[in-house]
Amino acid sequence: MVPHSLYVHIPFCHHLCSYCDFSKVLYEERWCFSYMEALKKEIASYPIKKPLRTIYIGGGTPSLLPSFALQDLLFFLKPYSDENTEWTLEANPEDLTEEKLTLLLKGGVNRLSIGIESSSPRLLSLMGRKHSFLDAKEAVQKAKRIGFKRISCDMIYGLPEESLEELENDIHNFLDLDVNHLSAYSLSVNPGTLFFNDGYKEMDEESSGIQYETILEAFRQAGFRRYEISNFAKENDFSMHNLVYWHDEEYFGAGLGASGYWKRTRYQNTKNLSKYLAGDYLGEKETLSTESELEDFFLTNLRLDDGFALKTFRNRFGFEFLSRYRKPFENLSQKKLLLSKDGRVFATDRGLEILDSVLLELF
Repeated sequence: MVPHSLYVHIPFCHHLCSYCDFSKVLYEERWCFSYMEALKKEIASYPIKKPLRTIYIGGGTPSLLPSFALQDLLFFLKPYSDENTEWTLEANPEDLTEEKLTLLLKGGVNRLSIGIESSSPRLLSLMGRKHSFLDAKEAVQKAKRIGFKRISCDMIYGLPEESLEELENDIHNFLDLDVNHLSAYSLSVNPGTLFFNDGYKEMDEESSGIQYETILEAFRQAGFRRYEISNFAKENDFSMHNLVYWHDEEYFGAGLGASGYWKRTRYQNTKNLSKYLAGDYLGEKETLSTESELEDFFLTNLRLDDGFALKTFRNRFGFEFLSRYRKPFENLSQKKLLLSKDGRVFATDRGLEILDSVLLELF
């Protein structure tokens, strides 16, 4: 089966944020045309079945592209979509001028994912972000005014020396944005990031757990459903593209360092810009064994509040879930960490909190 989703990676950034370990390159306009041409050639090489269900343009910082480059990319992608395609673009608040927002909406983008991260001037500065929260608020208001009905905003918690008061202020300010989708990610300090090089550590598990529970309670009271561990939506305004990942479905990934999953094979493109521009796209690939597929299926699907359908499991793997996993499932069920209801298996609230432990017992 040919994937119905496409991830497009724009690696360029004006500066490097302290926490980011994604594939990225400092922006130079001289690379822009060459990169877009290589990107279009890669996408054209895939046997994409039109129309796609989802297109996701991530980065990096796609919103920093000059208007001519954005317009060119959107024009190229337009034939792969129709009126039902969810088409998301990641953006920084400072890039969202009325001109650019209008260009995006007319070009087919119907969902924005805005990287705000915090409302605290101290924490924004620490992360190396260049916008203020006022900039972010104005960007959201402009996007609504231009006509965007689907807007998601990202926040990060567990930041260095972040107080509960700062977190509660963030929660209040993010809810005040009045959008239907919020993502809340715990800070990871990974090798190669500025935070790692400066010796910062991740928040201890207990403190991070308290912050997460504070976010969860506040978002739920505001009418949000936690449909995935880090993602919250009102009115079922889920990210359909990210549900492709969490349902462990196949998708094409195009661009520098982009990952994809097709024909039981996970692949990642080269992170070397010169190689990519020369058309040498592929970095590495791995064809999954059945055991690896099973692990990936649980790792992704059990992040969702409704887990997975037993019928979906049987159709994919050719055997009943309980025929192999009855004992660990019953143990986890007795602990009220994993449950089965209406033909689905899912983690409880407590199970989601300690999902790593649940998965270890399941494997």
